[in-house]
Amino acid sequence: MTKSPKVIFNSIFTLAINNPDSKYKNNEKSKKRVRDMYDYYANEEKRAMSMYDYYTGKINKENTMNLVLENGKFASELEVEKRKKQAVKYLENSNLWQGVLSFNNDYINENIDIHKLEQELASNILPNFFKKCGFKDSKKMFYQLSLHTDTDNLHFHFSFMEKQPNYIYSKNKVGYRRSGQLTQSEIDFLKAQVVHTIEKEKIYTPLLIETNKEITELKKFFSPNEKNYLLRNKKDLILEEKILRLGQLLYRERKYGSIKNKEIIELTKEIKSYLFSKKNSNFKLEYANFKDALNEINSYFHNIYEENQIKNIDIDTTLIDSKNKYIDNYIYNAIVNHANYNYKKELKSVKSIKENDII
Repeated sequence: MTKSPKVIFNSIFTLAINNPDSKYKNNEKSKKRVRDMYDYYANEEKRAMSMYDYYTGKINKENTMNLVLENGKFASELEVEKRKKQAVKYLENSNLWQGVLSFNNDYINENIDIHKLEQELASNILPNFFKKCGFKDSKKMFYQLSLHTDTDNLHFHFSFMEKQPNYIYSKNKVGYRRSGQLTQSEIDFLKAQVVHTIEKEKIYTPLLIETNKEITELKKFFSPNEKNYLLRNKKDLILEEKILRLGQLLYRERKYGSIKNKEIIELTKEIKSYLFSKKNSNFKLEYANFKDALNEINSYFHNIYEENQIKNIDIDTTLIDSKNKYIDNYIYNAIVNHANYNYKKELKSVKSIKENDII
């Protein structure tokens, strides 16, 4: 049986009055649609109030409307009227996009406080969504959202426009976005971001904590203060020979990141590969645990798409890539620093030998 999607998204758009694709002859009708949108969004009968609001006497006493602005704060009645005029002005050159995000109430209540999600939408989710849609600067976007509780499913209404030309075209040229239709990729990204925000405290954060724990364990293998220090192994002649050779090459160099000598770079990589090739070593087992932790994070994001029936899976691997790169660089620098230190130590011991000692 197919599961119901965790987030349902619907949207409409109104093309800008000056948009070349606009077919509206009656501009007043478009402007009226914008003004009416604010009255619908800010309707107090649809507003969600918490028990905290009830006990503090906040209900019916706060002078704000049911409309959250870009800064995460609720608009006053005066601000709502002001935004009506601003939106009509922006409609001259900017399209108006309107969307609805709806959820199963139990799903929300089991995973996140609805007002926390409200703030995340304003401060993180929508700005990231705008970048996905091709807009250059989220601060140049005019947007708002409103939580409604008047149906069986909690849902957010939101809308956005460009304050000024903000859409990136080819060759980094910036103008107003001409297309009003959102792509499936853009819609999927928004839905995935919403699900991630809802579930991250319960599922994602523990996975991230576990991954960071595995990184700490891996780093111990490259700490001279630890008993299982991999790079000090006199019994492994191959490893010792490679480290000694690297130390000779590094004598005039300092950090791996600044080294351009190809032999040094290749030898450092050889030492790393050699360490990873040792069968049944504790290090290799710990590294496998690290990789498993990263795979769990990847599966988490993969499930977000699958469980919400998103066919085109486009996972952002930035976090996983950064964790892999961090470990690689840490190991490379540990190898280089040890080889450098080891060779200098060898030089000192050679210089300390006197003529009588040789005889």
